[in-house]
Amino acid sequence: MDGRDAGTDGTLGIEWTVEDCPSGPEAIGARAERPDTVFVVATPETIETTVAYERLARECEVDCYLLVNRFRESTRAQLQSFDGPELAEYFYYDEDVSSAIAEGRVPVLPNRTVEAILVEALQPERQGPKRALEGLERGGRSIVNVEVEKRDDADSLIDSFETVGHSAAYFECNCRCHDGHVLARRQSN
Repeated sequence: MDGRDAGTDGTLGIEWTVEDCPSGPEAIGARAERPDTVFVVATPETIETTVAYERLARECEVDCYLLVNRFRESTRAQLQSFDGPELAEYFYYDEDVSSAIAEGRVPVLPNRTVEAILVEALQPERQGPKRALEGLERGGRSIVNVEVEKRDDADSLIDSFETVGHSAAYFECNCRCHDGHVLARRQSN
């Protein structure tokens, strides 16, 4: 399926275009306009095939990340020891998704957003709130990523970034160990 979706996050001031490309690493170099980042989708059973994508992405000077669907806890060790594209996100096995694919319809993923994956890829390192704020203030970071255990904690954290003039937004997470992330971006003066 070929598709193109443009988006923006008004809060952080980031714009992106997502293109759904045909499978195969040659899709990376076949684009008239070279992408900045490539996300390769695989299952735990097919992750070895992503090494070819990473190799071509490196030749084309494009960032390459791995998205793993049909993830189960039993495959965690396999993913941690995998020597290929950096893992950007994994999606737990979900019978509703498998059924939708089998029926040829688009699955509904109510709490998962493409935006969260794209923005997190800009700053994968998680930091504590104090260290994140210091990184923005000192100019050592332009974007910071703070894990939020509970959604209720996000608003006060966003306020602390915005009070000193930075943009911040909350993104839900697919992980089961925390609710989401607050990403903040330093505003140029």
